Amino acid sequence: MQFNTYSFALFFICFLIVYHLSRKKIRLQNITLLLASYVFYSVWDPRFLFILIVPTVLDYLFAKTIQHGHVGTGLRLKLSGILILSFFVLVFVRHEAFSLHISSFPDCFTVDWPNIINSYGWKLLALILIVLCLINILFPVTRKWDHRRRSKLFVTLSIIFSLSLLGFFKYFNFFTESFILLAKNLFGITGDPNILKILLPIGISFYIFKTISYVVDVYRSNIKCSESLLDFAVYLAFFPQLLAGPIDRAGNLLPQIQNPRPGLTFGSVREGVWLFMWGLFKKVVVADNIAIIVNEIFGPYNIPVSPVVIPEDGLRMLVGIYAFTIQIYADFSGYTDMSRGIARLLGFNTMLNFNLPYFSITPGVFWRRWHISLSTWLRDYLYIPLGGNRCSELKIYRNTMITMLLGGLWHGASWTFVLWGGYHGILMVIFRFLGIEKNHKEYILWKKVITGFITFNLIAFGWLLFRSENITTVMVFIKSIFLSPSGSIEAWEYFISILNFSWFLVLFQIIQAWTKKLDPLSIYNWFVRLNVWIYLIFALMMITPVKKPEFIYFAF
Repeated sequence: MQFNTYSFALFFICFLIVYHLSRKKIRLQNITLLLASYVFYSVWDPRFLFILIVPTVLDYLFAKTIQHGHVGTGLRLKLSGILILSFFVLVFVRHEAFSLHISSFPDCFTVDWPNIINSYGWKLLALILIVLCLINILFPVTRKWDHRRRSKLFVTLSIIFSLSLLGFFKYFNFFTESFILLAKNLFGITGDPNILKILLPIGISFYIFKTISYVVDVYRSNIKCSESLLDFAVYLAFFPQLLAGPIDRAGNLLPQIQNPRPGLTFGSVREGVWLFMWGLFKKVVVADNIAIIVNEIFGPYNIPVSPVVIPEDGLRMLVGIYAFTIQIYADFSGYTDMSRGIARLLGFNTMLNFNLPYFSITPGVFWRRWHISLSTWLRDYLYIPLGGNRCSELKIYRNTMITMLLGGLWHGASWTFVLWGGYHGILMVIFRFLGIEKNHKEYILWKKVITGFITFNLIAFGWLLFRSENITTVMVFIKSIFLSPSGSIEAWEYFISILNFSWFLVLFQIIQAWTKKLDPLSIYNWFVRLNVWIYLIFALMMITPVKKPEFIYFAF
Protein backbone atom coordinates (compact mmCIF):
# COMPACT_ATOMS: atom_id res chain seq x y z
CA MET A 1 0.00 0.00 0.00
CA GLN A 2 1.61 3.24 -1.15
CA PHE A 3 0.85 6.73 0.16
CA ASN A 4 -0.01 7.96 -3.36
CA THR A 5 -2.89 5.53 -3.99
CA TYR A 6 -6.65 5.69 -3.50
CA SER A 7 -6.58 2.50 -1.44
CA PHE A 8 -4.28 4.17 1.09
CA ALA A 9 -6.51 7.26 1.21
CA LEU A 10 -9.53 5.09 2.07
CA PHE A 11 -7.51 3.08 4.59
CA PHE A 12 -6.12 6.19 6.29
CA ILE A 13 -9.43 8.07 6.53
CA CYS A 14 -11.15 5.08 8.18
CA PHE A 15 -8.20 4.49 10.50
CA LEU A 16 -7.90 8.18 11.44
CA ILE A 17 -11.52 8.29 12.60
CA VAL A 18 -11.15 5.18 14.80
CA TYR A 19 -7.74 6.35 16.04
CA HIS A 20 -8.92 9.72 17.31
CA LEU A 21 -12.14 8.28 18.76
CA SER A 22 -9.98 6.05 20.99
CA ARG A 23 -7.58 8.81 22.11
CA LYS A 24 -8.94 8.97 25.66
CA LYS A 25 -7.41 5.53 26.33
CA ILE A 26 -3.75 5.53 25.31
CA ARG A 27 -3.43 1.73 25.34
CA LEU A 28 -6.47 1.29 23.08
CA GLN A 29 -5.11 3.96 20.74
CA ASN A 30 -1.74 2.19 20.55
CA ILE A 31 -3.44 -1.15 19.86
CA THR A 32 -5.36 0.53 17.03
CA LEU A 33 -2.13 2.02 15.67
CA LEU A 34 -0.30 -1.31 15.85
CA LEU A 35 -3.07 -3.24 14.10
CA ALA A 36 -3.25 -0.59 11.39
CA SER A 37 0.52 -0.76 10.91
CA TYR A 38 0.44 -4.55 10.62
CA VAL A 39 -2.44 -4.44 8.11
CA PHE A 40 -0.60 -1.74 6.15
CA TYR A 41 2.55 -3.89 6.00
CA SER A 42 0.70 -7.13 5.24
CA VAL A 43 -0.68 -5.85 1.94
CA TRP A 44 2.57 -6.78 0.16
CA ASP A 45 2.89 -10.23 1.72
CA PRO A 46 1.66 -11.19 5.22
CA ARG A 47 4.56 -13.60 5.63
CA PHE A 48 6.87 -10.58 5.77
CA LEU A 49 5.04 -9.54 8.92
CA PHE A 50 6.59 -12.46 10.77
CA ILE A 51 10.06 -11.11 9.88
CA LEU A 52 9.04 -7.83 11.54
CA ILE A 53 7.62 -9.55 14.62
CA VAL A 54 10.80 -11.58 15.25
CA PRO A 55 13.11 -8.59 16.00
CA THR A 56 10.23 -6.89 17.82
CA VAL A 57 9.97 -9.73 20.35
CA LEU A 58 13.67 -10.59 20.64
CA ASP A 59 14.99 -7.03 20.90
CA TYR A 60 12.30 -6.18 23.45
CA LEU A 61 13.61 -9.13 25.49
CA PHE A 62 17.28 -8.22 24.96
CA ALA A 63 16.75 -4.58 25.94
CA LYS A 64 14.89 -5.49 29.15
CA THR A 65 17.67 -7.93 30.03
CA ILE A 66 20.35 -5.30 29.41
CA GLN A 67 18.64 -2.78 31.67
CA HIS A 68 17.24 -5.00 34.42
CA GLY A 69 19.79 -7.82 34.36
CA HIS A 70 17.22 -10.61 34.32
CA VAL A 71 13.81 -11.38 32.86
CA GLY A 72 11.40 -13.78 34.53
CA THR A 73 10.61 -17.21 33.13
CA GLY A 74 6.95 -16.36 32.68
CA LEU A 75 7.68 -13.40 30.38
CA ARG A 76 10.23 -15.40 28.37
CA LEU A 77 7.74 -18.22 27.82
CA LYS A 78 5.07 -15.71 26.84
CA LEU A 79 7.35 -14.07 24.28
CA SER A 80 8.39 -17.46 22.92
CA GLY A 81 4.74 -18.41 22.54
CA ILE A 82 4.03 -15.16 20.64
CA LEU A 83 6.78 -15.98 18.14
CA ILE A 84 5.64 -19.58 17.59
CA LEU A 85 1.98 -18.58 17.26
CA SER A 86 2.91 -15.79 14.83
CA PHE A 87 4.85 -18.28 12.74
CA PHE A 88 1.90 -20.66 12.42
CA VAL A 89 -0.57 -17.87 11.63
CA LEU A 90 1.57 -15.89 9.18
CA VAL A 91 3.84 -18.47 7.53
CA PHE A 92 1.58 -21.51 7.39
CA VAL A 93 -1.47 -19.58 6.20
CA ARG A 94 -2.00 -19.29 2.44
CA HIS A 95 -0.89 -15.74 1.77
CA GLU A 96 -3.14 -15.53 -1.27
CA ALA A 97 -6.03 -15.30 1.15
CA PHE A 98 -4.72 -11.97 2.38
CA SER A 99 -5.26 -10.30 -0.96
CA LEU A 100 -7.80 -7.52 -1.28
CA HIS A 101 -10.33 -9.81 -3.00
CA ILE A 102 -13.13 -10.37 -0.51
CA SER A 103 -13.99 -13.78 -1.97
CA SER A 104 -10.66 -15.15 -0.73
CA PHE A 105 -11.20 -14.35 2.93
CA PRO A 106 -13.35 -17.40 3.79
CA ASP A 107 -10.34 -19.56 2.89
CA CYS A 108 -8.00 -17.46 4.98
CA PHE A 109 -7.05 -20.23 7.37
CA THR A 110 -7.01 -23.11 4.93
CA VAL A 111 -3.62 -24.74 5.21
CA ASP A 112 -2.12 -26.80 2.40
CA TRP A 113 -0.34 -29.24 4.73
CA PRO A 114 1.19 -31.56 2.10
CA ASN A 115 3.02 -28.66 0.46
CA ILE A 116 4.04 -27.26 3.82
CA ILE A 117 5.57 -30.55 4.92
CA ASN A 118 7.60 -30.68 1.71
CA SER A 119 8.70 -27.05 1.98
CA TYR A 120 11.09 -25.18 4.25
CA GLY A 121 8.35 -24.39 6.77
CA TRP A 122 9.16 -27.10 9.29
CA LYS A 123 12.89 -26.51 8.97
CA LEU A 124 12.39 -22.82 9.71
CA LEU A 125 10.16 -23.67 12.67
CA ALA A 126 12.87 -26.02 13.99
CA LEU A 127 15.44 -23.23 13.66
CA ILE A 128 13.19 -20.83 15.57
CA LEU A 129 12.67 -23.38 18.37
CA ILE A 130 16.44 -23.97 18.62
CA VAL A 131 17.11 -20.23 18.84
CA LEU A 132 14.44 -19.78 21.51
CA CYS A 133 15.80 -22.70 23.53
CA LEU A 134 19.36 -21.33 23.39
CA ILE A 135 18.20 -17.87 24.45
CA ASN A 136 16.21 -19.29 27.37
CA ILE A 137 19.19 -21.43 28.43
CA LEU A 138 21.39 -18.32 28.50
CA PHE A 139 19.33 -16.67 31.24
CA PRO A 140 20.02 -19.11 34.09
CA VAL A 141 23.62 -19.53 32.87
CA THR A 142 24.33 -15.78 32.99
CA ARG A 143 22.29 -14.99 36.08
CA LYS A 144 25.35 -14.87 38.35
CA TRP A 145 27.40 -12.76 35.95
CA ASP A 146 28.02 -9.12 36.80
CA HIS A 147 25.70 -6.63 35.11
CA ARG A 148 28.26 -5.18 32.68
CA ARG A 149 29.37 -8.58 31.37
CA ARG A 150 25.79 -9.79 30.92
CA SER A 151 24.73 -6.55 29.20
CA LYS A 152 27.65 -6.75 26.80
CA LEU A 153 26.67 -10.33 25.90
CA PHE A 154 23.05 -9.48 25.14
CA VAL A 155 23.78 -6.29 23.19
CA THR A 156 26.26 -8.31 21.12
CA LEU A 157 23.67 -11.05 20.53
CA SER A 158 21.11 -8.45 19.50
CA ILE A 159 23.44 -6.79 16.98
CA ILE A 160 24.57 -10.16 15.55
CA PHE A 161 20.99 -11.33 15.22
CA SER A 162 19.78 -8.10 13.58
CA LEU A 163 22.67 -7.93 11.12
CA SER A 164 22.30 -11.64 10.32
CA LEU A 165 18.61 -11.16 9.54
CA LEU A 166 19.37 -8.15 7.37
CA GLY A 167 22.33 -9.85 5.72
CA PHE A 168 20.42 -13.02 4.87
CA PHE A 169 17.43 -11.34 3.25
CA LYS A 170 19.22 -8.40 1.65
CA TYR A 171 22.68 -9.68 0.74
CA PHE A 172 22.46 -13.47 0.37
CA ASN A 173 21.82 -13.28 -3.38
CA PHE A 174 24.48 -10.60 -3.84
CA PHE A 175 27.28 -12.49 -2.09
CA THR A 176 26.29 -15.83 -3.62
CA GLU A 177 26.37 -14.44 -7.15
CA SER A 178 29.63 -12.55 -6.45
CA PHE A 179 31.26 -15.70 -5.07
CA ILE A 180 30.19 -17.79 -8.08
CA LEU A 181 31.49 -15.13 -10.47
CA LEU A 182 34.81 -14.91 -8.58
CA ALA A 183 35.23 -18.70 -8.57
CA LYS A 184 34.54 -18.81 -12.29
CA ASN A 185 37.04 -16.04 -13.11
CA LEU A 186 39.84 -17.27 -10.83
CA PHE A 187 39.50 -21.05 -10.92
CA GLY A 188 37.18 -21.80 -13.82
CA ILE A 189 34.62 -23.30 -11.44
CA THR A 190 31.06 -22.90 -12.64
CA GLY A 191 27.98 -22.92 -10.46
CA ASP A 192 24.30 -22.16 -10.53
CA PRO A 193 23.60 -18.63 -9.26
CA ASN A 194 19.92 -19.51 -8.84
CA ILE A 195 20.45 -22.06 -6.09
CA LEU A 196 18.33 -20.02 -3.70
CA LYS A 197 16.66 -16.71 -4.48
CA ILE A 198 15.73 -14.75 -1.38
CA LEU A 199 12.87 -12.27 -1.66
CA LEU A 200 13.69 -8.95 0.06
CA PRO A 201 11.08 -7.96 2.70
CA ILE A 202 10.13 -4.34 2.05
CA GLY A 203 11.47 -1.85 4.60
CA ILE A 204 13.73 -4.34 6.38
CA SER A 205 16.77 -2.02 6.29
CA PHE A 206 14.83 0.70 8.10
CA TYR A 207 13.28 -1.28 10.94
CA ILE A 208 16.43 -3.32 11.55
CA PHE A 209 18.44 -0.11 12.00
CA LYS A 210 15.75 1.12 14.41
CA THR A 211 16.09 -2.02 16.54
CA ILE A 212 19.90 -1.76 16.61
CA SER A 213 19.84 1.88 17.67
CA TYR A 214 17.24 1.11 20.35
CA VAL A 215 19.17 -1.74 21.98
CA VAL A 216 22.52 0.09 21.76
CA ASP A 217 20.99 3.25 23.29
CA VAL A 218 19.60 1.17 26.18
CA TYR A 219 23.05 -0.40 26.62
CA ARG A 220 24.67 3.06 26.65
CA SER A 221 22.04 4.25 29.17
CA ASN A 222 20.92 6.97 26.76
CA ILE A 223 17.31 5.82 27.09
CA LYS A 224 15.23 3.55 29.30
CA CYS A 225 13.95 0.33 27.79
CA SER A 226 10.25 0.04 27.03
CA GLU A 227 8.45 -1.92 29.73
CA SER A 228 5.56 -2.50 27.35
CA LEU A 229 5.89 -4.85 24.38
CA LEU A 230 2.96 -3.02 22.78
CA ASP A 231 4.75 0.35 22.91
CA PHE A 232 7.94 -1.08 21.46
CA ALA A 233 6.02 -2.90 18.73
CA VAL A 234 4.29 0.37 17.77
CA TYR A 235 7.68 2.14 17.65
CA LEU A 236 9.11 -0.48 15.31
CA ALA A 237 6.03 -0.92 13.10
CA PHE A 238 4.91 2.75 13.02
CA PHE A 239 3.45 2.68 9.52
CA PRO A 240 4.28 6.25 8.37
CA GLN A 241 7.98 5.30 8.72
CA LEU A 242 7.86 1.56 8.19
CA LEU A 243 8.68 1.27 4.49
CA ALA A 244 11.27 3.98 3.85
CA GLY A 245 12.04 5.75 7.10
CA PRO A 246 13.04 8.12 8.49
CA ILE A 247 15.00 5.93 10.91
CA ASP A 248 13.61 7.77 13.92
CA ARG A 249 15.34 7.11 17.24
CA ALA A 250 13.52 5.61 20.19
CA GLY A 251 14.56 8.62 22.27
CA ASN A 252 12.35 10.81 20.10
CA LEU A 253 9.47 8.56 19.05
CA LEU A 254 9.00 6.16 21.99
CA PRO A 255 8.04 8.82 24.59
CA GLN A 256 5.39 10.10 22.17
CA ILE A 257 3.99 6.56 21.94
CA GLN A 258 4.05 6.06 25.72
CA ASN A 259 2.28 9.33 26.57
CA PRO A 260 -1.14 10.69 25.58
CA ARG A 261 -1.13 12.54 22.30
CA PRO A 262 -3.07 15.71 21.53
CA GLY A 263 -6.16 15.58 19.40
CA LEU A 264 -6.50 17.28 16.06
CA THR A 265 -6.09 21.05 16.11
CA PHE A 266 -6.20 23.58 13.31
CA GLY A 267 -2.40 23.93 13.48
CA SER A 268 -1.68 20.18 13.35
CA VAL A 269 -4.19 19.63 10.52
CA ARG A 270 -2.77 22.54 8.52
CA GLU A 271 0.82 21.35 8.98
CA GLY A 272 0.00 17.69 8.37
CA VAL A 273 -2.07 18.29 5.23
CA TRP A 274 0.52 20.70 3.81
CA LEU A 275 3.39 18.26 4.35
CA PHE A 276 1.42 15.43 2.79
CA MET A 277 0.28 17.45 -0.23
CA TRP A 278 3.73 18.93 -0.81
CA GLY A 279 5.27 15.47 -0.63
CA LEU A 280 2.59 14.09 -2.94
CA PHE A 281 3.35 16.86 -5.44
CA LYS A 282 7.07 16.04 -5.33
CA LYS A 283 6.36 12.37 -5.91
CA VAL A 284 3.62 12.19 -8.54
CA VAL A 285 4.14 15.46 -10.43
CA VAL A 286 7.92 15.81 -10.34
CA ALA A 287 9.50 12.40 -9.62
CA ASP A 288 7.06 10.13 -11.49
CA ASN A 289 7.05 12.27 -14.64
CA ILE A 290 10.81 12.69 -14.70
CA ALA A 291 11.15 8.93 -14.07
CA ILE A 292 9.74 8.34 -17.56
CA ILE A 293 12.60 10.36 -19.04
CA VAL A 294 15.20 8.73 -16.83
CA ASN A 295 13.99 5.24 -17.75
CA GLU A 296 14.07 6.05 -21.45
CA ILE A 297 17.67 7.30 -21.22
CA PHE A 298 19.07 4.66 -18.84
CA GLY A 299 16.91 1.71 -19.93
CA PRO A 300 18.77 0.60 -23.09
CA TYR A 301 22.12 0.61 -21.28
CA ASN A 302 21.22 -1.08 -17.99
CA ILE A 303 21.43 -4.48 -19.71
CA PRO A 304 25.04 -5.36 -20.57
CA VAL A 305 25.48 -5.90 -24.30
CA SER A 306 28.52 -6.93 -26.29
CA PRO A 307 29.97 -5.12 -28.05
CA VAL A 308 29.07 -1.92 -26.17
CA VAL A 309 27.92 0.80 -28.57
CA ILE A 310 28.78 4.31 -27.37
CA PRO A 311 25.85 6.63 -28.23
CA GLU A 312 26.83 9.79 -30.11
CA ASP A 313 24.71 12.04 -27.91
CA GLY A 314 26.61 12.98 -24.78
CA LEU A 315 24.18 15.78 -23.94
CA ARG A 316 21.32 13.27 -23.78
CA MET A 317 23.25 11.16 -21.28
CA LEU A 318 24.13 14.24 -19.23
CA VAL A 319 20.48 15.28 -19.16
CA GLY A 320 19.65 11.77 -17.91
CA ILE A 321 22.05 12.15 -14.97
CA TYR A 322 20.62 15.53 -13.92
CA ALA A 323 17.10 14.22 -14.44
CA PHE A 324 17.77 11.40 -11.98
CA THR A 325 19.34 13.92 -9.60
CA ILE A 326 15.97 15.67 -9.45
CA GLN A 327 13.95 12.45 -9.51
CA ILE A 328 15.58 10.76 -6.54
CA TYR A 329 15.39 13.89 -4.41
CA ALA A 330 11.74 14.55 -5.26
CA ASP A 331 10.88 10.86 -4.79
CA PHE A 332 12.59 10.27 -1.45
CA SER A 333 12.02 13.68 0.15
CA GLY A 334 8.44 13.47 -1.12
CA TYR A 335 7.95 10.20 0.76
CA THR A 336 9.49 11.74 3.89
CA ASP A 337 7.22 14.79 3.71
CA MET A 338 4.16 12.56 3.34
CA SER A 339 5.38 10.41 6.23
CA ARG A 340 5.83 13.44 8.46
CA GLY A 341 2.45 14.80 7.42
CA ILE A 342 0.66 11.55 8.27
CA ALA A 343 2.49 11.36 11.61
CA ARG A 344 1.50 14.95 12.38
CA LEU A 345 -2.17 14.10 11.81
CA LEU A 346 -1.71 11.28 14.32
CA GLY A 347 -0.25 13.66 16.92
CA PHE A 348 3.44 12.80 16.40
CA ASN A 349 6.40 15.05 15.65
CA THR A 350 8.89 12.98 13.66
CA MET A 351 12.40 13.91 12.65
CA LEU A 352 13.39 15.99 9.63
CA ASN A 353 15.12 13.84 7.00
CA PHE A 354 16.00 16.41 4.31
CA ASN A 355 17.17 19.99 4.70
CA LEU A 356 17.84 21.47 1.24
CA PRO A 357 20.71 19.05 0.49
CA TYR A 358 21.47 20.37 -3.01
CA PHE A 359 22.38 23.76 -1.52
CA SER A 360 25.31 22.17 0.33
CA ILE A 361 28.77 23.70 -0.01
CA THR A 362 30.70 20.47 0.65
CA PRO A 363 29.98 16.72 0.47
CA GLY A 364 30.15 16.62 4.28
CA VAL A 365 27.42 19.27 4.53
CA PHE A 366 25.43 17.34 1.92
CA TRP A 367 25.40 14.26 4.14
CA ARG A 368 24.30 16.37 7.11
CA ARG A 369 21.30 17.43 5.02
CA TRP A 370 20.50 14.32 2.92
CA HIS A 371 18.80 11.30 4.52
CA ILE A 372 19.64 12.81 7.89
CA SER A 373 18.30 9.84 9.85
CA LEU A 374 20.70 7.45 8.08
CA SER A 375 23.75 9.74 8.09
CA THR A 376 23.37 10.46 11.83
CA TRP A 377 22.82 6.74 12.46
CA LEU A 378 26.06 5.88 10.65
CA ARG A 379 27.81 8.65 12.55
CA ASP A 380 26.63 7.56 16.01
CA TYR A 381 26.81 3.78 15.64
CA LEU A 382 29.68 3.31 13.19
CA TYR A 383 31.86 6.38 12.59
CA ILE A 384 32.23 7.45 16.25
CA PRO A 385 32.83 3.89 17.57
CA LEU A 386 35.59 3.57 14.93
CA GLY A 387 37.25 6.62 16.45
CA GLY A 388 35.45 9.44 14.68
CA ASN A 389 37.50 12.63 14.62
CA ARG A 390 39.29 11.78 17.88
CA CYS A 391 42.34 10.27 16.18
CA SER A 392 45.04 11.00 13.62
CA GLU A 393 44.20 12.49 10.23
CA LEU A 394 44.92 9.22 8.42
CA LYS A 395 42.59 7.30 10.74
CA ILE A 396 39.90 9.93 10.19
CA TYR A 397 40.20 9.25 6.44
CA ARG A 398 39.99 5.51 7.15
CA ASN A 399 36.91 5.95 9.35
CA THR A 400 35.26 8.09 6.69
CA MET A 401 35.89 5.56 3.94
CA ILE A 402 34.66 2.59 6.00
CA THR A 403 31.50 4.46 6.99
CA MET A 404 30.69 5.57 3.46
CA LEU A 405 31.44 2.18 1.90
CA LEU A 406 29.08 0.48 4.35
CA GLY A 407 26.57 3.29 3.86
CA GLY A 408 26.68 2.60 0.14
CA LEU A 409 26.22 -1.12 0.69
CA TRP A 410 23.23 -0.38 2.97
CA HIS A 411 21.47 1.18 -0.03
CA GLY A 412 21.55 -1.99 -2.05
CA ALA A 413 23.19 -5.33 -2.73
CA SER A 414 25.18 -4.26 -5.78
CA TRP A 415 28.76 -3.25 -6.49
CA THR A 416 27.53 0.01 -8.00
CA PHE A 417 26.19 1.01 -4.56
CA VAL A 418 29.52 0.12 -2.97
CA LEU A 419 31.29 2.27 -5.56
CA TRP A 420 28.81 5.07 -4.94
CA GLY A 421 29.55 4.98 -1.22
CA GLY A 422 33.29 4.86 -1.89
CA TYR A 423 32.98 7.78 -4.31
CA HIS A 424 31.34 9.93 -1.61
CA GLY A 425 33.96 8.81 0.89
CA ILE A 426 36.74 9.95 -1.47
CA LEU A 427 35.01 13.30 -2.00
CA MET A 428 34.75 13.86 1.75
CA VAL A 429 38.42 12.93 2.26
CA ILE A 430 39.55 15.28 -0.54
CA PHE A 431 37.48 18.22 0.75
CA ARG A 432 38.83 17.62 4.26
CA PHE A 433 42.42 17.31 3.01
CA LEU A 434 42.11 20.61 1.09
CA GLY A 435 40.69 22.34 4.19
CA ILE A 436 37.40 23.20 2.48
CA GLU A 437 35.31 21.12 4.88
CA LYS A 438 36.77 22.95 7.87
CA ASN A 439 36.89 26.52 6.51
CA HIS A 440 33.83 26.78 4.25
CA LYS A 441 31.80 28.69 6.87
CA GLU A 442 34.27 31.57 6.63
CA TYR A 443 34.02 31.86 2.83
CA ILE A 444 32.65 35.02 1.29
CA LEU A 445 29.61 34.76 -0.99
CA TRP A 446 31.34 34.19 -4.34
CA LYS A 447 33.50 31.40 -2.86
CA LYS A 448 30.41 29.73 -1.41
CA VAL A 449 28.64 29.92 -4.78
CA ILE A 450 31.58 28.38 -6.66
CA THR A 451 32.19 25.67 -4.04
CA GLY A 452 28.48 24.86 -3.89
CA PHE A 453 28.28 24.64 -7.69
CA ILE A 454 31.22 22.22 -7.80
CA THR A 455 29.76 20.15 -4.96
CA PHE A 456 26.35 19.89 -6.63
CA ASN A 457 27.85 18.67 -9.90
CA LEU A 458 30.05 16.13 -8.11
CA ILE A 459 27.01 14.81 -6.25
CA ALA A 460 24.99 14.68 -9.47
CA PHE A 461 27.76 12.67 -11.14
CA GLY A 462 27.67 10.25 -8.21
CA TRP A 463 24.00 9.55 -8.93
CA LEU A 464 25.15 7.89 -12.14
CA LEU A 465 26.70 5.12 -10.02
CA PHE A 466 23.53 4.91 -7.94
CA ARG A 467 21.15 4.64 -10.91
CA SER A 468 23.24 2.29 -13.05
CA GLU A 469 22.61 -1.42 -12.58
CA ASN A 470 26.12 -2.40 -13.67
CA ILE A 471 29.56 -0.94 -14.37
CA THR A 472 29.02 -1.24 -18.12
CA THR A 473 26.26 1.38 -17.94
CA VAL A 474 28.53 3.74 -16.02
CA MET A 475 31.28 3.43 -18.63
CA VAL A 476 28.83 3.98 -21.50
CA PHE A 477 27.62 7.24 -19.96
CA ILE A 478 31.11 8.51 -19.12
CA LYS A 479 32.52 7.73 -22.57
CA SER A 480 29.50 9.23 -24.29
CA ILE A 481 29.65 12.47 -22.28
CA PHE A 482 33.38 13.03 -22.78
CA LEU A 483 33.92 11.53 -26.24
CA SER A 484 30.65 12.55 -27.91
CA PRO A 485 29.60 15.79 -26.19
CA SER A 486 27.29 16.90 -29.00
CA GLY A 487 23.56 17.08 -28.42
CA SER A 488 20.41 16.19 -30.31
CA ILE A 489 16.91 17.61 -30.62
CA GLU A 490 15.71 14.78 -28.39
CA ALA A 491 18.12 15.85 -25.62
CA TRP A 492 16.78 19.41 -25.69
CA GLU A 493 13.20 18.14 -25.66
CA TYR A 494 13.99 16.07 -22.58
CA PHE A 495 15.57 19.14 -20.97
CA ILE A 496 12.48 21.29 -21.61
CA SER A 497 10.21 18.54 -20.23
CA ILE A 498 12.28 18.35 -17.05
CA LEU A 499 11.97 22.12 -16.61
CA ASN A 500 8.20 21.93 -17.09
CA PHE A 501 7.84 19.32 -14.36
CA SER A 502 10.36 20.68 -11.83
CA TRP A 503 10.36 24.49 -12.17
CA PHE A 504 8.00 25.04 -9.22
CA LEU A 505 9.98 22.68 -6.98
CA VAL A 506 13.24 24.45 -7.88
CA LEU A 507 11.70 27.90 -7.31
CA PHE A 508 10.21 26.83 -3.97
CA GLN A 509 13.56 25.40 -2.85
CA ILE A 510 15.30 28.67 -3.73
CA ILE A 511 12.74 30.57 -1.64
CA GLN A 512 13.29 28.12 1.23
CA ALA A 513 17.06 28.65 1.07
CA TRP A 514 16.73 32.45 0.71
CA THR A 515 14.29 32.82 3.63
CA LYS A 516 16.00 30.06 5.66
CA LYS A 517 12.55 28.58 6.34
CA LEU A 518 11.37 25.14 5.28
CA ASP A 519 7.81 26.50 5.48
CA PRO A 520 8.18 29.88 3.77
CA LEU A 521 4.43 30.17 3.16
CA SER A 522 4.04 31.18 6.80
CA ILE A 523 5.62 34.58 6.07
CA TYR A 524 3.40 35.37 3.07
CA ASN A 525 -0.19 36.59 3.02
CA TRP A 526 -3.29 34.51 2.37
CA PHE A 527 -3.39 35.38 -1.33
CA VAL A 528 0.06 33.90 -2.01
CA ARG A 529 -0.77 30.79 0.01
CA LEU A 530 -4.07 30.37 -1.83
CA ASN A 531 -2.35 30.50 -5.22
CA VAL A 532 0.24 27.95 -4.16
CA TRP A 533 -2.54 25.59 -3.06
CA ILE A 534 -4.43 26.13 -6.32
CA TYR A 535 -1.31 25.31 -8.34
CA LEU A 536 -0.58 22.15 -6.30
CA ILE A 537 -4.14 20.85 -6.63
CA PHE A 538 -4.36 21.53 -10.37
CA ALA A 539 -0.90 20.04 -10.96
CA LEU A 540 -1.92 16.88 -9.07
CA MET A 541 -5.10 16.67 -11.13
CA MET A 542 -3.65 17.44 -14.55
CA ILE A 543 0.05 16.43 -14.63
CA THR A 544 -0.03 13.10 -12.80
CA PRO A 545 1.17 10.20 -15.00
CA VAL A 546 -1.10 7.19 -15.39
CA LYS A 547 1.53 4.75 -14.16
CA LYS A 548 2.52 5.26 -10.51
CA PRO A 549 5.91 3.64 -9.82
CA GLU A 550 6.87 2.66 -6.29
CA PHE A 551 9.05 4.93 -4.21
CA ILE A 552 12.71 4.38 -5.06
CA TYR A 553 13.73 3.71 -1.45
CA PHE A 554 11.20 0.89 -1.06
CA ALA A 555 13.92 -1.26 -2.67
CA PHE A 556 16.33 -0.60 0.20
